[in-house]
Amino acid sequence: MPIHSSHEAELLEALAESNDAGECLLCAYDALEDMVDALLQNIFQKDDYAVKFVVDPLLTSDGPLGEIMIRAKLLLGLGVLSKETYDDIEIFVTLKEWVKVQEGQVDFCDENILFELNRVHAIKQTMPIEFSSDLVVGLSDEMKEMFLMRHFQKVRSTIVLAVTSLIQNLGRENALTS
Repeated sequence: MPIHSSHEAELLEALAESNDAGECLLCAYDALEDMVDALLQNIFQKDDYAVKFVVDPLLTSDGPLGEIMIRAKLLLGLGVLSKETYDDIEIFVTLKEWVKVQEGQVDFCDENILFELNRVHAIKQTMPIEFSSDLVVGLSDEMKEMFLMRHFQKVRSTIVLAVTSLIQNLGRENALTS
């Protein structure tokens, strides 16, 4: 039986309804972090008091397994994650950190963000994101705004599909190892 995070539907809905690139990338990160947490909880969920006493403190946000990349490395080492899935999670962690450094002021026209997004396996396989500032040269302000809004919506939809695919793969990979 596939594993589902407790907030999966809400997180994917928030991702699909995000209003800007920063919010979209943070929602993508939150959805993946929630799924990684659900996988770890499933693996270490034991009724034995001694195991719960030892494992639960490790999984708290300030515990040694509190960071998503440490959790992902553990899951990779346990064979729960594929290397491809691990790499994709790492990309979304990088993007989240970039949003924080830029104080949320990022957009999907930034070549650095597009470069990172195009490294995500699900995006590479389905719909690589293309953008060039030359595409908006000579457009009226209204046409440029419409073009950029359509580009944002396309990138957001691509991220929603990629994150959904990652979450499904995480659940499927975990179901095979349970």
